Amino acid sequence: MPNSQNRNNRRKREEHSETLIIPHITKEMLEKARAMAAQGASRAEIEQAIAQMQGVATANPEPESQPKPEPDARRIIPTSRKRHTDEERKAMLEQMRQERAQREEERREEASRRTQRPAWHFPAPRAAREEPPAATPAEPAETRPDATIRIPAVKPAPQPQPQEQPARVAGPAQPAPEPKAAAQPVKSTEPAAPVAPAAPKEQPQPAPKRHAGLLRSRAEAEAELNEKIRSDHIWLSNPVMVCGLGLAPVVGAALDGERALILCVASLLLITFTRVLAVAVCHLSGNRFRPIIYSYAAALLYIPVYILLYEFFGNSLTALGIYLPILVVEPAIVKRMEFAELEPLRDALRHGFNNGIGMCVALLIVGCLREFLASGTVFGHEVIHMALLPLAAQPAGGFVLVGVIAAVWCAVANAYTDYKREEVHRLYAGRKH
Repeated sequence: MPNSQNRNNRRKREEHSETLIIPHITKEMLEKARAMAAQGASRAEIEQAIAQMQGVATANPEPESQPKPEPDARRIIPTSRKRHTDEERKAMLEQMRQERAQREEERREEASRRTQRPAWHFPAPRAAREEPPAATPAEPAETRPDATIRIPAVKPAPQPQPQEQPARVAGPAQPAPEPKAAAQPVKSTEPAAPVAPAAPKEQPQPAPKRHAGLLRSRAEAEAELNEKIRSDHIWLSNPVMVCGLGLAPVVGAALDGERALILCVASLLLITFTRVLAVAVCHLSGNRFRPIIYSYAAALLYIPVYILLYEFFGNSLTALGIYLPILVVEPAIVKRMEFAELEPLRDALRHGFNNGIGMCVALLIVGCLREFLASGTVFGHEVIHMALLPLAAQPAGGFVLVGVIAAVWCAVANAYTDYKREEVHRLYAGRKH
């Protein structure tokens, strides 16, 4: 049975239109052939017209371009930017080095300006340049053969920094002087013609004075303020009211003014001399064994301090009970061993004395106030005839009273320190450093 699909295919090939095979056809030739076929031209006419167009194209052949060498596959040629020659690359590198050097110079100038900024805010007034006085006409004087005439130096053309020219010496015809005499003009005691005064030397400008309010940068001013606050052991950094040290003798033993006074003397002697003795021994030991040194120093000094207190106060020391010997291990005394740096003996004496004074102030305030509230007396002298708060004579009342005083004390101290910090911020508000 014949294949119907093959028969259909042959029928389609017979009905298909003829196809022209034209070598080297162009777009113009194709458009020309389509236009002639639409007008009903025959195949011979279309081939003749295309042959004429090919003849014209071959009559004026384009010059053959030289074959281009094949590019190296391993070489990467950038096509997104312009290629430069070696001279252009060298010029660009030199320009980059100059720009880098200029930026480095600007950075150094900015750093020098930041370090010298306080002096720039208040520069010294520029002194007006003094003009040399005009030379007065000299009166005719009688010339002598042994007199020396000084001729004013000839000033050169004006320059930004004029330099003084040495004066020339001229005189009558004389034999050649010695070489030493030629270096310096001969001074004559006889009157000579007046000499025009030389231009005065410019005096160096004095260094600009710094303003008292802006001696340093903002960070340095804040650091100095913090150091002042930390070193003020009487008011802003009181060891009892602010730091909370020494509360046991303040609450348990400072019941009246007399006991508070005994504790003040004992604390002042122990705190000051324990710190000095411990720092001196730490200097010898290379700042090692600090806890042991501070504890033994306080224990050794307690014996002479107790003897001295007994000579002054007698049997009144027994009223303090255990709170007097417990001062040996008082945190206000041994707290210094927490700091790793070793201070000089002079600073140790000053800091120890300031800590002792701060503790004495707290003891006297609490002791006198408790005596006044509990019995209406101060150091045994009657002030009022009634007891305002009898609980103040007990340890519980002492805790309450010390807490109230410490709260008020810290509130006032914090308000003052905040005010000083705001003042520093206002002074250095417009400065970056």
